[in-house]
Amino acid sequence: MIKRIAAVAAALLLSLACMVFAVLGGGVAQLPSGELRSAYPGYDQVASWNFMAGQYRSLRDAGKNPRLVFGSSELKSKTAGAAHPGRLFADGRYGETSVIAGRAGVNDLWQAIEVGAFAPEMPRGDRRAVIFVSMQWFMCYRDPSSTFPGVFSQGAYDAFMGNEAISDDVKSRVAERVRAYGVPDAEVSGEGPLVQAIGGIDRAASSLASDVRLAASLRWKDAHREPARAEGGSRMPMDHGLAAPDGGAGAPGVHGSSTDSAPNWQALIAEGRACAERASQGNEYGFYDSWYRSSYRGWLAGAQKNWKVADGKYWSTEELEDFELMLEVCRQTGVEPLVVIQPVKGAAYDQTAYTRDARADYYDMIRTACSRAGARVADFSDKEYDPLFLRDYSHPSAYGSACYSQAMWEFWTASE
Repeated sequence: MIKRIAAVAAALLLSLACMVFAVLGGGVAQLPSGELRSAYPGYDQVASWNFMAGQYRSLRDAGKNPRLVFGSSELKSKTAGAAHPGRLFADGRYGETSVIAGRAGVNDLWQAIEVGAFAPEMPRGDRRAVIFVSMQWFMCYRDPSSTFPGVFSQGAYDAFMGNEAISDDVKSRVAERVRAYGVPDAEVSGEGPLVQAIGGIDRAASSLASDVRLAASLRWKDAHREPARAEGGSRMPMDHGLAAPDGGAGAPGVHGSSTDSAPNWQALIAEGRACAERASQGNEYGFYDSWYRSSYRGWLAGAQKNWKVADGKYWSTEELEDFELMLEVCRQTGVEPLVVIQPVKGAAYDQTAYTRDARADYYDMIRTACSRAGARVADFSDKEYDPLFLRDYSHPSAYGSACYSQAMWEFWTASE
């Protein structure tokens, strides 16, 4: 009887999915492979496993050598220069194609789930992933329950739970944390078969809802975007916020087109530094002037007001556990991570509770965790007082972006 109830409910759900996807023009699964590509995923995209896995699979199947890059708001390439990894490697011009996975609001638990979900999609002999770690996730004022439900992907979670390489202990720890961060977990051990059946239906409905929201969003963008026209008047393809080549910006000879040659890192970094210098001439900190004028005072006032440290506890033990959990998922699934330790703007943070000594403890904490896990590190913590490395309080400038890209490319192309 229980199986029959579950089967009927699943059939109804499938019928609903078919009707909704027909109305939306096919949904995510029917998007052309060229449109399953994002320079910086939206919230509806990071919550859709069909989209996140779809863009990776479409590039993989086309022989584009996709490389997963996990992180949060530092992955936004729009204002971060031509050598940002979301732009420099967007078209595979150097034999590597970045797949940006992350958004402001994600954290180490989100990355642990996504790594575990993606691992079976990656080639067995070359499972490498770049993982940016953010100081903000670890700060005492953090509240994962305010952001995690908005980026949680039910489909990725199900794929994670279905990965047989991941131990039951790790799965149990992840499930416990998912619940703690505000997402009810339907897979409750020890419950009866009816609860399990209903739970499966709930998870399928949640995954479907994410895809429906994404499909509706893409359809809305199509309906409201002004058609671009190429020379001769033909309509250009929709980009849906997709990564695009940098359009020739930069010094001659800097941006190559051959996949047989390495990027000219000396020229790229020099160009990025010059760009950052031009953009930050109106303040002493090296902030991009546009951000300094519009946001600096508000950011500083908010940081001084809200970053209150109680009993000397600057850093979250829960986030450290999640970070170590993510590294353990990498180990169990055979994914080799490159952990990028990002700096913050030292001159700005020194005016808050998170002064140089407190930040030094954070960097040591991350380095120690990576050392214990045997994870490679690209450590940029020594750039805290380089005024041109960051364009605001923590996001890379055109110069910082070029430095990140070089570390990533060297990691991807290093021989075993």
